[in-house]
Amino acid sequence: MVAQADVELMTAARCALNKRLATIIAMLKLKDPTSTGCLLVTHLPVKAELLRRLELAGQPLIITDRTPGRQTVLDASVEAVGVRAGQTVAEALSRRSDAVTLPADSIYLSEVNDRLLVALCEVVPNVEPAGPGAFYLDLAGMAGMYGGVDGLAANTLSAGDERLSPRLGIGGGKFPAHCAAARADAGGWLRVPDDAAAWLATLPVSWLPLERDDAARLAGFGIATLGDVAALPPTSLTDFLGPVGLRAWNLANGIDPTPVIPTILPETLSERLEFPFPVDTAAGVEAGLRALSERLWRSALRARRVGHVTIEGSLLAGGAWRFDRELRQPAASADTLVRSLLAGLGAQDALSAGRWPEGPLLDLTLTASDLSPESGRQSALWTQPPRRTMPAVAIAGVDRLARMVPNSALPERRWAFASTLAPLATPAPVWVSCHGDTLQRVGGDQAGGKTVARVVDLWEVDTEWWTAAPVRRCAGATGGWHWPAAAC
Repeated sequence: MVAQADVELMTAARCALNKRLATIIAMLKLKDPTSTGCLLVTHLPVKAELLRRLELAGQPLIITDRTPGRQTVLDASVEAVGVRAGQTVAEALSRRSDAVTLPADSIYLSEVNDRLLVALCEVVPNVEPAGPGAFYLDLAGMAGMYGGVDGLAANTLSAGDERLSPRLGIGGGKFPAHCAAARADAGGWLRVPDDAAAWLATLPVSWLPLERDDAARLAGFGIATLGDVAALPPTSLTDFLGPVGLRAWNLANGIDPTPVIPTILPETLSERLEFPFPVDTAAGVEAGLRALSERLWRSALRARRVGHVTIEGSLLAGGAWRFDRELRQPAASADTLVRSLLAGLGAQDALSAGRWPEGPLLDLTLTASDLSPESGRQSALWTQPPRRTMPAVAIAGVDRLARMVPNSALPERRWAFASTLAPLATPAPVWVSCHGDTLQRVGGDQAGGKTVARVVDLWEVDTEWWTAAPVRRCAGATGGWHWPAAAC
């Protein structure tokens, strides 16, 4: 049995804990109730596609995402009734067979999200991205700069493209502000009242950032709303769920002291060229790309490499042309960048459509992003002739030494005993037939071969630059591939 003195000590300790919690809660409630904002853009994948595909407005649209083993729905427009994220594409099309399906373009989606981030940083200096279409804003002391909370909210909502229809929530912490943004109307804003706990009380427990098992445990005990969570003693939730329980109790009471951690803006460099006359030839586009690339390297790209490039231009017939290129090997010079862009333009997309502009261009804009420092090339370390520590001659009764990689920095890779070597996955010889730079037929023997229907993409190979004989295979000026002369 527990002694009476032990019971009194346990009771005193629990009361002291509750007193400390009450003190902390009182201090947190003194925080400015408009110190944190949350901007939400719902259905960002769909809205991003509608920004560049105006002809799809008003049609049922499904954005697909390929997961391991199956293709699922990432997002769907409001016109696609009955379709929700997570469904298989087959199930979604069985509900809306007239829906237009588009694969998710992660690069373009990230670019739209980054543009919104940059626009928000021009209104509020401290912005923390919280996933696609979600941003937390540090609004402490910002209302006075815009004539009050109304002016601050209006300027924040108008920062990005109005077609994104963002929602803004303002509260005394991240969680209350997020709940307010989720409950706000499209293009509008909502402020959490002073009594945040009462305002949050009717929301379901699923709004708390809990693991599925923890939420199920609460539901099993009849705890369905945030008001039910807030009514429980914090120590009981801590005993039930651990430290997560105490955080859930704080959030249900509108208390979230987590600070807004500002992010570093993504760096991009852009150059624009206006043609003196409309350009409708590959040579003209190539000349423009070369001029823009050299201009970028002269101005700001010295000793840096480019990992992603976007080309945009205004068409003479109206509209715009755009081409994105994710470089498999970051470009460290203007010439390398132009060759990679021409290789991508010369290929065909998944729908067998060309990637060149559909008409004459009036201007051309080149935007470089994913910038990184250039790696040093110390090829001189490996160009010295290797020292021969063992003779490479055949001696009766002695295994012959086979020369492996003479220029390797690792001694064990320079030589090996011939008896220990065996061919592994030896590639079969292939012959190709091409007309100029255009590949026509390919085969494994001399009997016929197969006709090349189309080239989906062209791979750049730029490797072993650290050796005396670097390997570089890239596209030519016409967009074709440089094949060995003997093969053609």
